[in-house]
Amino acid sequence: MLASPAVESGSFGENPYLRVGDGPGTLLVVPGLDDALFDGSYGRAKRRTTAWALRRFAEEYTVYVVSRPRGLDPDASIEGMAREYVRVLEERLGPAPVMGISMGGLIAQEIARERPDLVDRLVLGVSGCRLAPGSREIGRRLRWYALEEDWIELRATLFEEMYTGRRRRLYPALARSVGKLRPPEPADPGDVVASIDATLAYDGCDRLGEIEPRTLVIGGDEDPFFPESILRETHEDLPDAQLALFRGGRHGALLERSEGFDGWTLDFLAGETARIDQV
Repeated sequence: MLASPAVESGSFGENPYLRVGDGPGTLLVVPGLDDALFDGSYGRAKRRTTAWALRRFAEEYTVYVVSRPRGLDPDASIEGMAREYVRVLEERLGPAPVMGISMGGLIAQEIARERPDLVDRLVLGVSGCRLAPGSREIGRRLRWYALEEDWIELRATLFEEMYTGRRRRLYPALARSVGKLRPPEPADPGDVVASIDATLAYDGCDRLGEIEPRTLVIGGDEDPFFPESILRETHEDLPDAQLALFRGGRHGALLERSEGFDGWTLDFLAGETARIDQV
């Protein structure tokens, strides 16, 4: 069993970050909506869970999980957020592979589109070129919970859409019960609303042909936000891409199928070129 790697927190200007491991390469991770749900200080629990989730990557890379600034503009866009990450790469990290998770995958696409010279390889983890039309009602519910600052129900709803089987029943119930003892604590509740609005507004499908870096599209075929149809559309319209699908996987496939997710992603980052389509 791999040990949890060393972790260090810091800030690139207004962007908090967590550095995991000290591998020879550099990997930038762009987190999803959950980035807006914490206060930006990377406390002990956040450091521990992030380090454990990235432990396999930390053998080969020094991993930087870089957050968005706190206090986003209410009209913040995915494209604008991407420009913040371009500055981080330009001024701090240099060219590197970029892995975007969920909403972070939308941002990562824009980073690669704007500055392909800074993106060695691109990973879209449980993310595609737009949200599925059928998921917009879920997005609107999440937005309502954010406006009401009902973080318990927002988290429970996310768990319902992320997990499968027993976890799909258990985790939302725990969020609504014992989760009340330690609810999410956004530094700025408006950041959650702005992040949801930016995600709902984004559609990069007609610009996929402009993305030059080789890309891995990886996710679950039953993901309510980025289902198989969106993942396949994203893969097919990218100039140079691989596809990896988890049958029966939902939005939490990177956690529930972590061995496969980590393995496929590491192979891809190491130069594996075979197309992957898991049944």
